[in-house]
Amino acid sequence: IIKKPQMVYPKGEARFGLAKLPIPKGRTVEPMNWMNANFAALMTNGENHLRKEVGYPNVTDTKLNLGDFNWTVEFWFLENKQSKNNGVVFEIGEGPRGENNKVTRLSLNKNNDSFLLFNFPTDTTLKIKSKASALNPSKKQWHHFAFVYNSDKKELLHFVDGKLVSKLANVRVKSLPHGSEAYMSIGTNGLWKNQLPGALDELRFSEGMVYTKDFNLPKSFAPPHPNYNLVKGPPLLFDGKHKNNLPIYLGSRKHLFIDDAFIEKKKNVKFVVNPPKKAERVIDHITKQFRKHLTVVQDKDGLIRIYNSGPKDYLQVFVSKDGVHFKAPDVGHGTILGQKNIVIPYSVGGLGNPFIDPNGPDSTRWKYISGYHRRGIYVFTSPDGYNWRRVVPALLPFRSGTQSCSFYDDQRQEYVSYHRSGIFATPGGVTQRSSVVTQTKDLYAPIEFKPLTWRDYLDSAKIRRLRAPLPWYLDNGPLTPGGFGLEFPHKFDPIKQDQVGTDIYVTKAQKYRWAPDTYFAFPIVYYHYEKDGPLTRQILGTPMWKRGSGAIETQIEVSRDGLNWKRYPRPAYVGMGKYLGRNIYQAYIADGMIRRGNEIWQYFFGSTEYHSSYKNNKKGQAVYRLVQRLDGFISLDSPYDKAGYIVTKPFIFKGKKLSLNIYTDATGYAQVGFLDKYGKPIKGYTVDDCIYINGDFISADVKWLKNKDEIKNLVFGKKKKLTTDMKKIKWSDDVSPLQGKVVRLIIRMRGTKLYSLKFN
Repeated sequence: IIKKPQMVYPKGEARFGLAKLPIPKGRTVEPMNWMNANFAALMTNGENHLRKEVGYPNVTDTKLNLGDFNWTVEFWFLENKQSKNNGVVFEIGEGPRGENNKVTRLSLNKNNDSFLLFNFPTDTTLKIKSKASALNPSKKQWHHFAFVYNSDKKELLHFVDGKLVSKLANVRVKSLPHGSEAYMSIGTNGLWKNQLPGALDELRFSEGMVYTKDFNLPKSFAPPHPNYNLVKGPPLLFDGKHKNNLPIYLGSRKHLFIDDAFIEKKKNVKFVVNPPKKAERVIDHITKQFRKHLTVVQDKDGLIRIYNSGPKDYLQVFVSKDGVHFKAPDVGHGTILGQKNIVIPYSVGGLGNPFIDPNGPDSTRWKYISGYHRRGIYVFTSPDGYNWRRVVPALLPFRSGTQSCSFYDDQRQEYVSYHRSGIFATPGGVTQRSSVVTQTKDLYAPIEFKPLTWRDYLDSAKIRRLRAPLPWYLDNGPLTPGGFGLEFPHKFDPIKQDQVGTDIYVTKAQKYRWAPDTYFAFPIVYYHYEKDGPLTRQILGTPMWKRGSGAIETQIEVSRDGLNWKRYPRPAYVGMGKYLGRNIYQAYIADGMIRRGNEIWQYFFGSTEYHSSYKNNKKGQAVYRLVQRLDGFISLDSPYDKAGYIVTKPFIFKGKKLSLNIYTDATGYAQVGFLDKYGKPIKGYTVDDCIYINGDFISADVKWLKNKDEIKNLVFGKKKKLTTDMKKIKWSDDVSPLQGKVVRLIIRMRGTKLYSLKFN
């Protein structure tokens, strides 16, 4: 939201389709544009510009162009009003649109008793008697209609709700010749007239005779998919729905100190980002097309896989047993574009992240939510991550500008995805990237949403800085799928600490597998040189500096529910700098993590080029492995020169021992004490009785002295030897007497990093 509403049109940008177009010489019909178009959805040949549009088939070159071959056309129809004209079911035209009658058209007779099939090449108009009761608008019921053509017998059969109602003999149908401006309209003719008086669903064209006699009515043409129960995790503790619902039922789940969610009071402590240790280059000498949006997954056999898109945006895979030495495997699809490691041999843009889904059968264990030929967001399934099948229809009719990041959240039993949107604009008029979040329990059904109109977007532009052109769906060219707009909630927007012209390129949002209530994102942060900020910054993007449009780093964000995020911008999680002798100016971390013992392995793509670089240096591109401590992404740190402490919120636990993931180095320490529900120390478990925790531990059991006063003079006195006195020391790490009770923890630290705790 900005104080002065405005819509930014970058200087020189074409605003195509927003005005009426002149009628070309020799034509009588105004070309189709946003002023005269009236349709729900239509995809044609898009503009082949920077977004690499793919061409859609010319309708006259497909089997939609009905002719002298066996074919079936069927659909469900609900008539809800009486029409004064013949309502068009579909019209296929040779073109130019509206300039002639060179069409094949199926219409509903205005008398509601028959259909009309017109075929221009044979100059035929067929009246096909139908079932009047199924075309009664007053009943408002769905009915199934099918038309089957037998080219050998020249016979046309018509079925209503699976029953043959009419048969026509001596029917001749020919396909239209190829038309360079061919079109297809549904529910109306090419001039948006003669609209079908009702609702049309699942219109299907099939080559061949699907029905030859009475048949059982299909429920749907959509392929069936398994119906299964979703894996259910523990309820969320910190999702904001139970702010006053204390105590917290922690049980025996691990808690990471990534924010204040579990903390009631603190002093002299702060949350600190811990960048991973730098490690080796694992993929180098990249010469072919290689997208920087990586995904790392460990399969059931322990093999580590890195997915990304290669030549022509086909999805490819690299594998490794040790996480260091990767190779391009032979996945069994033969040689494609000179490679044997391509798992999806068509353009998906690498715009998703393959992941292993705990739900459903093994035949669909792997999931991949990505773009497909830039036509929408689709779900792909696979039994092994090598052989993929696309689920139709599309999950979403939008296009993501980059990698969509998806995961299954067992705590909310939903699939969560983040897709990039470029609808907002910076004050300088360049794209202000954002991300929308979608949620669904069923990956096999399209996600429902409320479409926004052109007017909705114009109204939004009064209070938000929207990027031109408007309406938003014009961004990718007329009549092609638009990017994500305002139909879904936006996340990962700039924060107040960001400089103007800084945005999130990719989210890398994911659920942390080794602790509940913990979600991490590793946003790829893009610092633009162009058009925003002072001239002394913008000049860095000019050719004389030979950089490019900006630099990119990876930061870190945390969440307790996967929807609401807190970003820690400094230090950068993976920043610019020298890595194994190379100066990296773009650091894109991979989606996903690998656990090996007490380490978390992550990977990133590093480039010696700037974004949209003026210098091309493919030899500087490589994939690097990073090593992080288990749970070590964020820590609660105390200063070296004085003690700090925290007091937790009231909670109930289950377990016999309390363990900490903690690092004190040599001269730091921590002590832990229990408080009762009133905040008073519990005897035998006070912070002063806690034996110092000093060292580097992934899981250090907390211990308390049980007879401190009794042994004080013995241990530190001059009359007894230390070895003798030690035998009299009594201590315990058993906290089971307190389980099930409402307690708090007080943790006192100095010179220490605290990562997580867990009751075992």
